[in-house]
Amino acid sequence: MRSFLVSVFLIAFGVACVNCKPWKSKLDMSVTFKVCDKSASYLAEVGTVTVEPCDKQPCTLRKGKNSTITISFTENKGVPAVNDTKAIVHGIVAGIPFPFTIDNDDGCKSGVKCPVKPGDSEVYKFTLPISSVYPSVDCVVKWELKQTSKDRKKDGKEVFCIEIPVAVK
Repeated sequence: MRSFLVSVFLIAFGVACVNCKPWKSKLDMSVTFKVCDKSASYLAEVGTVTVEPCDKQPCTLRKGKNSTITISFTENKGVPAVNDTKAIVHGIVAGIPFPFTIDNDDGCKSGVKCPVKPGDSEVYKFTLPISSVYPSVDCVVKWELKQTSKDRKKDGKEVFCIEIPVAVK
């Protein structure tokens, strides 16, 4: 009888929650970000940025662990479609940018469905391993997504550029 009641409860709960949204982890937080250059003409507008894990800002990036950044953006109207992209990442310490090499800098292989056309909304997602050899430091992460092409004359137009304060520990 007891297992019958448990089964009925689970079935009823499952039916009632068909349209429920998944619970959001407290370790997956929308973060406040800064646009790198407010006077720049970016090809897209960033909507939200999440960092996981992150329960408060500045986000703590733990050495020996992974952190995932997710950036949702919408391509501006009146700009050309973006066919290829390249992510460029810097850690800024005391105003000095230090380049950070990532293993997959192709945004089209990080969730962005290329080509991105004006008005399209896309999500860029990248999981970043935080090496145990990194120094413990407070810094700003500058994350850029640039348009690239086989025709080098079109290279360098920024899709977006954001900055996020973090603490590496």
